[in-house]
Order: sequence, then structure tokens, then C-alpha cells
Amino acid sequence: METPVPATPTPTDSGPTLSILQRFAAIFGRPTAAWSGLRERAQVWFPMLVVAIANTATIGAVYRRAFLPMITAQWDSKVESGAMSPESYDHVVSFMSGPAGLAIFTVQQFIMSILLLLGLAAAVWFGMSFVLGHKMKYRWALEVAAWSSLISVPTVLLTGILAWVKEDWQSAHVGFGILLPQPDTPSRLSTALGVFLDGIGPLAIWFVAVLVIGASAMSGAPRKNAAWVIGGLYLVLLLFGSAMASLQVPAS
Repeated sequence: METPVPATPTPTDSGPTLSILQRFAAIFGRPTAAWSGLRERAQVWFPMLVVAIANTATIGAVYRRAFLPMITAQWDSKVESGAMSPESYDHVVSFMSGPAGLAIFTVQQFIMSILLLLGLAAAVWFGMSFVLGHKMKYRWALEVAAWSSLISVPTVLLTGILAWVKEDWQSAHVGFGILLPQPDTPSRLSTALGVFLDGIGPLAIWFVAVLVIGASAMSGAPRKNAAWVIGGLYLVLLLFGSAMASLQVPAS
């Protein structure tokens, strides 16, 4: 008589579901235990809202002090080059300095926060499902992206504090970008380097580590393999984000 072979646990054997507060605490304190029950019960709305609201509120709080001067500097260069008339400049500056301009800017940031989470989830889903070949639903990847992104909330708040003090969002570095000399007039190269170096700083690596743990737990992939894939995808996205940030700086 053959001895039955015990079934190998599948990624759906995820254990009891944690409450939202328990999961929130686990993300920061015990990330390896933070994913139990997420395959069966969606809780993605909570971290998505927390991350989007934190980003939007922080940017809104420093908008006039740290963002508006940066935006008007871009329009100044357009006036100097003849691409914008002084009358149009005065109208746009007046509008963006008022409540309507603040509202439009913050709503854009809220939407962008949600879109970035959706894009990050797509990258996690692609890496686990297609690169490593493990079962990974997009909804599971979205849970991983959203809950892991809670790690970025302290980074955003700290960036907001530094931006308020420096009166400039671009020079508010919370990673290795702080090691760069700050030019009087930011260039595209210095901006790209600052974003990239911040993206490999300790706080950013903490976020990536939690992302790897979550992707491994939800897909069943070995953590080492997940680290290589997620790390590679994060580096690609970071390079892309650095390039996009540099394009926001007027060419010198």
C-alpha cells in the first residue's frame, strides 16, 4: 500500500485574515506576517487611500511655498524665450496662485498617486507571473503594491517638512541625493541624479524590501528570486522616473 504524499501548500493557503489595523502594524513591524488572508479578502482600498491622501495633503500643504515658485520659474523661461506673452504669464500665475489652482494641482496629485500604485502593481504582477512563472493575480499584486507603499508615507512627510524649510521640493532629499552639491539653478542632470540617489537610499530600500516580501508571500515564489526580479524592475522604474523628473527642468 502506497503512502500518500502530503500536498504541497499552494499560494492560496494564506491563513487567517488580519484586521486592517493589525495589517497596518505588521507592515512596519513584522512584514513577513502582513500578508495573511489577502488572497481571499481584499483590503486594498485602505492603503491606497492612506497613500494617496498622505501624498496629496503633503504636497497641498507646501504647494505655495515649495511648488509654485518652481512652476513660475518654468513660465519665466517661457516668457524670456517668447513662448509665452507677459499677459498670459500674469493670468496663469494669478490663477495658479489662487484656490482653483491649488485644487487642480492637488486633485492631479491624488489621481497620479492612484495611477502610480496601479502601475507598480502591474510591474509586480508581470514579474511574478511572467518572469518567474508563479501564480499571481493582478488583485494580489495590487494588494502588495498598496500595502508596501505605506512604507513611503514617512518618506513623503519628511520630504514635505524639508521642502517647507528649503522652500523648494526638488532640493528636499531624504536619501543619498542629499550628498549632491545644490546648484543655484538646478540642471536636468542634477535633478535626475538627485531622484535616482534618493531612490536607492535607506528609506527607499526599506520599501523595496517589504515589496519583495509581499510579492514572495502572495505568489509563492522563493524570496531570493522575487528579490532579483522586483529589484530589477524597481531599478528600471527608478531610471524612468529620474528621466521624467529631469524633463520638468527647463533646458539650460
